[in-house]
Amino acid sequence: MAESEIDHARLAAWDTPALSNALRRTPAGADGQRYTDGSVHRLAGGTLVGTAVTAAMRAREPGEDSVPVADLHRAVLAVPGPVVVVVQDLDEVPGAGAFLGEVNGTLLSALGISGFLTNGRVRDEADLRGMGFAVHAAGLCVARAHMRLTAVGVPVRVAGLDVAPGDLLHGDQHGVLRIPVELAAGLPDLAAEIREEEQAIVTWARSDEFSPEGLLALRRVRH
Repeated sequence: MAESEIDHARLAAWDTPALSNALRRTPAGADGQRYTDGSVHRLAGGTLVGTAVTAAMRAREPGEDSVPVADLHRAVLAVPGPVVVVVQDLDEVPGAGAFLGEVNGTLLSALGISGFLTNGRVRDEADLRGMGFAVHAAGLCVARAHMRLTAVGVPVRVAGLDVAPGDLLHGDQHGVLRIPVELAAGLPDLAAEIREEEQAIVTWARSDEFSPEGLLALRRVRH
């Protein structure tokens, strides 16, 4: 399936854990899934879903290895659908300076991105909350320091998640999940099937028909 054929709105209607559950019933299984490790958190916005546009940055020390931010904007504009900008902070201790704040956030918002993900830090939190896209980061910081982009359109690793340009990402308050493009179309139906199974158990557990004996008789092996 081509990225342009993906129903992003249908994916966005589901929470990220539900799509993770759905992936368990595909060839990806449990071990084939890739997602952030909990070291980043959603600081603004709602659900993100879209194609990854990647970049790398440094901020702790000055350097001459910068590339124009316009390169990132061109990469965003080159993607036909929703975009998630993913920026890896390459400093040994990430977070000395922020790329994303009021100005860069406003420009990315004007380009219509769906989300922003970084292992570094961001600033101007109140402004970011009004941008209209989701922001996942390690936290907040005060300054830009010596912040500069050092590459655009390269493979990156953020919060344990390897992301290449063109990857399909989905994220909410739980974290960010990479979805194999070839499996994306079937995930909402699988998620609905699993949700129906789960709700049948939840409804029974809350009913007068529930009993410990009945629970043990289910012999459940899945959570």
